[in-house]
Amino acid sequence: MSIRSIRAICFDLDNTLWDVWPVIKKAEQAMYEFLAERYPRVVAALTVEAMRDAREQTAAKYPQMKHDFTFLRKQTLREHAEEFGYAECMVEEAFEIFIQARNQVELYEDVLPALDRLKRNYRLFTVSNGNADLVQIGLASYFERSIAARHVGALKPDPRIFHKAIEGTDLSPEEVIYVGDDPAIDVVGARVAGMQPVWIVRDGLAWPQDIAPPLHTVSSVMELAAWLEQTGLSQQ
Repeated sequence: MSIRSIRAICFDLDNTLWDVWPVIKKAEQAMYEFLAERYPRVVAALTVEAMRDAREQTAAKYPQMKHDFTFLRKQTLREHAEEFGYAECMVEEAFEIFIQARNQVELYEDVLPALDRLKRNYRLFTVSNGNADLVQIGLASYFERSIAARHVGALKPDPRIFHKAIEGTDLSPEEVIYVGDDPAIDVVGARVAGMQPVWIVRDGLAWPQDIAPPLHTVSSVMELAAWLEQTGLSQQ
């Protein structure tokens, strides 16, 4: 199929539409401060780093749930509550503080104007391993469907999560460009799923030599929109 037959664009979220690591750190700190106020025995024994390590241990104990970051965080909190003698309600209360802060993202400045341009000519989707909520973030109206790994029971680069995004539509994978920042997870994953991968690299990193290159490389979503317009791909 010709690249000119592209009808949809599917986006990764974290580190593609916003910088995720500062957000996660702030969210973990907000939850930690809440626990210090309401459940002080937890923070008396555990630092933020120790709680992060505990979550990694939870992931190792529940490999069948590695696709569900919400479960992993809640299960870790549940174990903390049990260990330090607190009621189950601690879990939901603390996670609510975390997830609210986790969705207070700062979009890269090119994202909104680029999405406005792209939405005129393409159907837009998202596929993410994370647990960001586009309704809370304020982006949901741009996308026809948003799929997270926990909805599918599989993490990228598993092709099932890419296919789920367009399941039940009249789109075929080769009619979809997938845009993401991770060479192995996003580019290879999309390629295996039959989509056309575009690598977005905002930090100037070089492409890994051991991985076949993507269809195209851009430094922003606006650059993607400009490339599509220049090559005539926005003509439906």
